[in-house]
Amino acid sequence: MMLPLRVAMVMPPVVTGDPGAAVARWPTVTRTLSAMRAAGEVDVQVFGRHRDRDAVWSCDNDTYSFSSTDQLLAAAVASVRPDVVHVHGLSAVRLLLRLHRALPATVPIVVQHHGEPVPGRRGRWAHRLVRRHLAGYLFTGAAGGQAQPFIDAGMISPRARLFDVLESASLLHDGAEHEPRSLAGNPSILWVGRLIESKDPLCAIDAFHACAPRLPHAQLHLLATDRTLEPMVRARIAALGPAAAAVHVHDPVAHADMASWYAAADVYLSTSRREGSNYSLIEALSCGCAPAVSDIPPHRAIVGSLAAPFGVGDAHAAAEAIVAASTLPRAAASAHSHQHLGWPAVARQLRDVYSTLAYARVVNIA
Repeated sequence: MMLPLRVAMVMPPVVTGDPGAAVARWPTVTRTLSAMRAAGEVDVQVFGRHRDRDAVWSCDNDTYSFSSTDQLLAAAVASVRPDVVHVHGLSAVRLLLRLHRALPATVPIVVQHHGEPVPGRRGRWAHRLVRRHLAGYLFTGAAGGQAQPFIDAGMISPRARLFDVLESASLLHDGAEHEPRSLAGNPSILWVGRLIESKDPLCAIDAFHACAPRLPHAQLHLLATDRTLEPMVRARIAALGPAAAAVHVHDPVAHADMASWYAAADVYLSTSRREGSNYSLIEALSCGCAPAVSDIPPHRAIVGSLAAPFGVGDAHAAAEAIVAASTLPRAAASAHSHQHLGWPAVARQLRDVYSTLAYARVVNIA
């Protein structure tokens, strides 16, 4: 019987206070570990940085070790003799160098992108120094070009190994009861995000207006947090004339309440110009919302063959996508989510990455 792969998962952000409280703020990590444990074959231990002290926290048979310096963290990682080291985020270049120096040269280090933009000149230069020590990179949408800006900036070698993995599955509680909600419209179209340029809420309003002749009873619901573009959004809505009554700007709600919004909506619309992943899209699909989403790498990776994305900023193409989504059965979106976007899928993708890198290590040693 083969021993499970030993994986050291590293969380670079420095935490403060109670380590247990810090772990509670990492739901994606805790759910990933739970899924990995259920799947077997991989033994994962998490390492993090604490501002004040060294500490160990155990929860649900998972261990989280915190160190007070990067040097101690790298030593702690090396002490468990991992087969693979998985570092979250592209920003901790100094820590990556410390890990490289603390570990045998045969231990692969893989880094996961979490939506960070390409940094300035200094950050790009630092990555050029460390990139030769990394075995690969994880992106949501790697196959669709999500890594290309970093390759163009020289941070990632054109010959680097890129792996396509989901950043997360749904963080909504499966089977949890929620207050029933109804959203006006047939179909009801839900847009979730910040009113900022990169989310392009103006395109969402224009797309809704363009699809109105074919969906005369549709209504658009903007569930918005950051209100930077709210004056422009309100002005664009007012310009619709009588149709403005069918567009609603809602205040943000607690994440735990989002399941009721997704369950009430018929279509989930995303006009984002860029995303690291798109948690709300993943959660909407898990609740059966039909997707109408912009054509960016993570959206293509998440939606797959379920729906055709529309060109970024193209309101008329977005309108066509909304019309198409309005005919998609909820069961189809739910089935796609269950098969491709659940936590078992996250665990399977990571296990495949770890196995690939560990196998390459053995071949290189041989």
